[in-house]
Amino acid sequence: MGSYRVAATLRALATSFRSNYNLRQLKKKPHRVPHHQSNVLSQEFYEELERQKMDALAEFAAGAGHEINNPLAIISGHAQMLLREIEHPEHRRQLAVIVAQVQRAYEMMADIRYFARPPAPEWQKFDLIEHLNILVTEQMPLMREANVDFCFATEIDFLEIESDMAQLHLAVSVPRENGDKTNATIQLSAEKIADRVEISVEDSGPGVAAEVRPLIFCPYYSGRQAGRGLGFGLPKAWRIMQQLGGAIRYEKSLILGGARFVLEHPTTR
Repeated sequence: MGSYRVAATLRALATSFRSNYNLRQLKKKPHRVPHHQSNVLSQEFYEELERQKMDALAEFAAGAGHEINNPLAIISGHAQMLLREIEHPEHRRQLAVIVAQVQRAYEMMADIRYFARPPAPEWQKFDLIEHLNILVTEQMPLMREANVDFCFATEIDFLEIESDMAQLHLAVSVPRENGDKTNATIQLSAEKIADRVEISVEDSGPGVAAEVRPLIFCPYYSGRQAGRGLGFGLPKAWRIMQQLGGAIRYEKSLILGGARFVLEHPTTR
C-alpha cells in the first residue's frame, strides 16, 4: 500500500512538472493566432494549468496524508496511553506536548487538502449584514479578554447575497485572526459597490511588510518564525473567495494604520 501511495505522489508531481514544461514549450513556438483571440486563449491555458496544479497538489496531499497520518496515529495513541499510566508531572507535560504536536501535524495536512480541493459551496440566500453582526457578537467575549476593541461599521441595514454561509464566515474570520490581537483595534465593515459587496477587516497593528505582501496568499510561504505554524489561513481565505466568485486583496488601512484585507463578493451568482 505504501508503494502505491508513493507512486501516486510521484505521478502528481510529474503532472505539475509536465504542465510547466508544456508552458515553456508553447512559449518557444511562434503563435499564429489573431490578436483578438490571443488573450482569450492565454487566459484559458493558464486556467487549465492552474486546475492541473491544484489536482496534482490534491493527489499529493491525499497520498502524503495517508502515509503521514498512519504513523502519527500510532505515536498519538501510545502517548495518550502513557498519559493515563504515568503520574510524574514533567513526563506528563512532555507527553502532552507530543499529542499536541501530532494534532498540529494533522491540521497541517488537512489545510493542504482543503486548499487543493475545497468542498463545493452550498449556495443559499441570506442577509449578509445580519450574518456579520452575529459573527461580531460571537467573537466579542474573546476580544474583550485580549483587550481588543472589535467593532462592525456599516451604513447598510439589509443586504441579501447568495453564497455559502459557512465558507464565507471562515474567509472573513481569517484576516481577523491574523491581525494584531493584543491591545489593538479591529474593525469589520461592509460596503456595496455596484453588483458586489466589499467586506473589510482592518486593524491598528504594524501591517504587512512590503517585501512580504506578494507572498501572503501563497500556501507554501510563512512570514512567521520557525516553529510558529504554516500560516495557511490567508491562502485558505483566498481559495474560498476564488471559489465563491470573489477575491481578496491586501492594502494599508487608512483608518487604523495597520493591515486591511478586502474581500470582494458578488451579490448574486
